[in-house]
Parts: sequence; structure tokens; C-alpha cells
Amino acid sequence: MNKILITLAIGLSTFSLCMGQIPKEAFALTNSLSDLWRNGETETAVEYSVKLYDLYPPMFINRIHNTLAQQLQNGPRLYGQQYLEQLLLKENNKINTIITPIHLWSKSMEATNEKDLKGILEELNSIQKDSSNYDSKTERYSLLILQELERKNAIAIKSKEKILNKNITNLESYPYILKIKADRLDGEKRAWHRYLLAYTYNYLYSINPKEEYLKKASDYSPDLNDWLNKHAFFYEAALLTGNTREFGFQTKYQKYLIENNRNTEALNLLCNIAFTNPSDSNIKSLREYYEKLKYELPFSDYWTTYIHKMGKPVPKVKIKYENEELNLTEKPKNWIYIDVWGTWCSPCREELPELQSLFTANSSNKNSKLRIYTFSFGSQNLLAFMNDNKYTFPVSEVDKQTNDLFEVSGYPTKILISPEGNFIKIPFSVDWKTYIKNYTLM
Repeated sequence: MNKILITLAIGLSTFSLCMGQIPKEAFALTNSLSDLWRNGETETAVEYSVKLYDLYPPMFINRIHNTLAQQLQNGPRLYGQQYLEQLLLKENNKINTIITPIHLWSKSMEATNEKDLKGILEELNSIQKDSSNYDSKTERYSLLILQELERKNAIAIKSKEKILNKNITNLESYPYILKIKADRLDGEKRAWHRYLLAYTYNYLYSINPKEEYLKKASDYSPDLNDWLNKHAFFYEAALLTGNTREFGFQTKYQKYLIENNRNTEALNLLCNIAFTNPSDSNIKSLREYYEKLKYELPFSDYWTTYIHKMGKPVPKVKIKYENEELNLTEKPKNWIYIDVWGTWCSPCREELPELQSLFTANSSNKNSKLRIYTFSFGSQNLLAFMNDNKYTFPVSEVDKQTNDLFEVSGYPTKILISPEGNFIKIPFSVDWKTYIKNYTLM
């Protein structure tokens, strides 16, 4: 599991960084740290860390909170702890702010006697600031330390509640906890804050089972916008739960609602679950529950209306293709799928054969209610690329202004437009064909 997570750490982090802005030396320093920690080359690791922080702080922060955190949790911890202690002695205030919480967590894992455990609890109370701490991940480590103290029967319920409530206050102070901004960094921060809020409320519910806590845990569970930035909370889930497949608590609250015969609320929550993750099983559960309630409106119409409601108005643009025009100034009346890609993008190129297969199958289905288009951005020799690969799906080279209208922040971006003219973005790194199939009920 450790090796798998470390591999994902590199992939997910690289995706979210703007490669052209990072000094080349930062990559070499970053890639060397993991082996230095593992081999106990502490002095060199400290030296490289200071250099890396001076060159590009986000890479240092990423490596500390993802790779080193995993090494500390999965063991052995000795060299990682020695590294953190020596780095703290450098008395770089900015670095120390970043690493103090993870250092305290590492100490909590080794502490055994009552005096040391009490000291850790006191120190934990002192590092919980009056606002959220994204760079230092204080809220993440507060929860991990609580887990350690609870395992060792070294914390009273009131102390747990105090720390959890402080976590909640700090996390809820983030201004975009409910609002959605298209900016990539704000999207990542929003996803991180919301996942930790959901986890914290669920933790509080386990201590004091009030419905309001479980509802909050459900409400803050990752929504579709958060799933677009899954890498932002992937490691929180891995470290706190060991589960990197399920990230929220909506199903738990939905079962609570059903048990208490609150059918309308349960249906609304099932819709939200199916919208966020439209797996075959989630759609089946939603359909069965909807039909059990015996509404007059057919399920397909109900679901299409829900999908439309969850989207944003599509930009009123016309996109020219070789043999046709995509006119979005009028209601589409059909579902429209748009894939945004570029010849320079490796993940895009890898998926294009699947896209071609979908386009071919859809074109041969005379009853299909789906139309498929693609946008190319920044491609080189586009026509030759299409011909060489025998791709026949429609493609139009678009500019940055068009991309911005559709809130494109990474590649490939996958956009689905409802028959009534609202659009949603399908998250990265998911089975996108299942999303299309089950959103449209094809």
C-alpha cells in the first residue's frame, strides 16, 4: 500500500502544478528526499529541504505532507523523526510553522508514558490557531494525534470535543467553504477544507451522536467540484482512514434518514450521492428508491431535471467544425459531450482511442440522444495527427478565452451539457464513460 500511495503522490501533485514556473533544480531535490529519509541521510535531507523551500515552497510542502507523512505512518519512523528534529533546529520560522504539526504527530506515535502524552495534548492545544492552516495541515494532524491519544486512552471526551470543535471553527472560517470558484488553487483548498470538516463532524458524531453532526458530515462530504480536485484530500483519507475509495459520509446519513422514515430527505440525498458518483449501483439504488415512493414523473425525466439543476448555464457561443457548427446560443435539446484535449497532453492522447470508440458507437445508434464534440487547445499539426490516427470525431481548435468560458483548468477536461442547456464537468481520473452513460441514462 505504501508504494502505491507514494506513486500516486507524485502523479497527483505533478498534475496540479504549473510546470513552467518550477525551477528545474527543485525536481531533483524533491525526488531525492524520499530516499534520503529512508536511508537515514538526515543532514543531507535537511540541507536539500532548505534549498527546496527557498526554490519552490509548494514542492517542499507537498513532499512533507504526502510522502514523509506516509513514511512516518507506515514505519520505520526513526529517520523521519530525526530529520524533522534537525530541520526544526535550523530555526527557519516559515519552515518550522509548516513542520511543527507533523513533528508533534510523529512524537505522539512514539509516546507511551502519561507525562509525555499529557505534554503532547497541551502542545496540540497550543498549535491550533484561529484560522485554518492549509500549508501546515494542522487540522489533519490534530485528527491524527487525536487518534493516537484515543488508542492509548490518554484523552478525555471533553478534551476530544474541544479539539474537534476548534478544528471545525478553523475550517469553517475558509471563505469558499460553500461558494465555488473556478480558480484551481481555490478549488483545491475548498476540497481540502470540506473533506476535513466532514471527517471532523463524523468524529464528533462518534462521541456525541447528534443528528446535526452526522448531517454536517454528509453536507461537507466531497461534492462534484471537490472531486475535480480529489488530489487535494486524497492523503487526508489515506492517512486518517486507510480508505482511498470512499471519501464521505452521505451514505451513512442516508441510512439514518431511511431508518427514521424521512423519505423525501433520503431521496434528495440519494440523488446527491448518485450525482457525485454515478456508478451503476448508485443509479440502481436511486431508481429503486424513487420508484418505491411511486412518484408520477418517470424516473428518467426526474433524473434529467436533477442533472440540469446541478449544472451551470452553458456559455452562449458558436463553435465551427469542418462540416457543421455547434450552436450553444440555443437550447441543445440533446445531451452534448465535449472533450477538451491537446496533442501535447499524454493523458489526452491515451484516452482518444476510447473516445473514438464511443463516437463510432454513438454515431451508429440512430436513436441516440447524445452528440459528441471535442475542443483542441494548443495542438501542433492537428490535422495530420487526426489523419494518422484515423480519428473521425469532430474537433475544433479553440482559444484560451473559450476554455475560460468553460472553466477548463486541466487536461483532458470532460464537459456534459444537458438538453436544457446547463453544463457540468466530469472529474479527472474517473471512469468517464460511466459518468456519461449514467448521467444521460443511455
